[in-house]
Amino acid sequence: MLKKTIMLIALLTVALILMFSCTKKDNPFSPIKTGFNDAEQENISHIVGLDPVQDGTIQDKDPATSAIEGEVIIYFDDFMDANTITTSNIVVKDTTNNTSISGASLTYYPEIKKAVFRGTFSDDAVIIVTLMSGLCNSAGVEFDGNGNGLLDGSPYDDYRYRLRTGTAFLDTFDFIHPEIDWVSPGIGNSVSLTPIISLSFTPGDVDTNDLTLSNFGLMKTSSEVAVTCSLVARTPGYIMFQPTDSLDEAEQYTVTVNCASVFDTCGNVLLGMEGENNGWIADIPDYTWDFITIAVDPDSDGIPPQVSSVNVANDELVVTFNDYMVTSTFTTSNIRVYTNSTNQNLVGSIIPEYDERGFRYTLENAESGTTYRLWVSKDVMEQAPGNWYLDGNGNGVGGELDDNYETTFTP
Repeated sequence: MLKKTIMLIALLTVALILMFSCTKKDNPFSPIKTGFNDAEQENISHIVGLDPVQDGTIQDKDPATSAIEGEVIIYFDDFMDANTITTSNIVVKDTTNNTSISGASLTYYPEIKKAVFRGTFSDDAVIIVTLMSGLCNSAGVEFDGNGNGLLDGSPYDDYRYRLRTGTAFLDTFDFIHPEIDWVSPGIGNSVSLTPIISLSFTPGDVDTNDLTLSNFGLMKTSSEVAVTCSLVARTPGYIMFQPTDSLDEAEQYTVTVNCASVFDTCGNVLLGMEGENNGWIADIPDYTWDFITIAVDPDSDGIPPQVSSVNVANDELVVTFNDYMVTSTFTTSNIRVYTNSTNQNLVGSIIPEYDERGFRYTLENAESGTTYRLWVSKDVMEQAPGNWYLDGNGNGVGGELDDNYETTFTP
């Protein structure tokens, strides 16, 4: 019995060895699924490398011929769907001679996420490479050319860049989006009743055909009634327009720029104030800002309230405004005190001042030496005739999203 058992184990061992030795071996050149070459992601793909780089020069791989035999290499950050790596989705064009590249071939190497375009280029030419949004990764997700993390589609997710051969001049082809560089009057109050509204652009190459009052507007903020304006001047670098009639005193007005309808002479869309835009996106937002006109009548009020002082006195936090306030807006929704480190609410009572220019917050539950943070909402309001909301950021206009007031104190 023991010999039969030993023989059976031996036969099973041999069978297992034969079974595993006959299975298909892993391809040593298959994409590595861990580490640097991460597993296939169902997220958006981007470019991680270009050769030549943006504004670079295509090198001649065969100097013995008169034409330039060169290549353009694109590295992706994700495994791409090879069926989408086509000359319809990676377009290489000679813009100097307005021709396609002769002898063109496009090859995708999935192991290293690399696409190589080869062809014969003319000398001293500007070459424009366009990666269309139709490119997809292996999960079927389209290419994110503008890098904003959204699937905006063409042309917003088309990625363009410039190359050259020889000594071609690149700046003829401009991919830089214009931005609003400066406005007047800016956000503030005491603005003239007949202001000249001005905007300048950088770089100064906006198409003047787009600098029309259909793309720039002014309205009274409270009623949203449009104000009729006249064009004063326009150049590729700025526009100036003015209300046809005097504006109402001590009133808030909103200037609106329809950025999506304004382009430079190369077709690049206006993106709003520098640092305040989201790039080339499908739904480019309007750029707006507000100002308040001057109060000519001494009985009018064209200046929103601000916090003028915050002090600790006799176990109370004393908060003073620079105007008479509507004390019914001094609520626990609009006024809060927190511990600065843990954001824990400090329970206390809100006591309006008798002169209606401030309030006191009781500190009977505060710990000596602990730092607290006062938060006053933008929704606290001053009394008539202004009835303006709080100007917490001090820019001269109240009730804006960032007009909540905050400060720290230590009892």
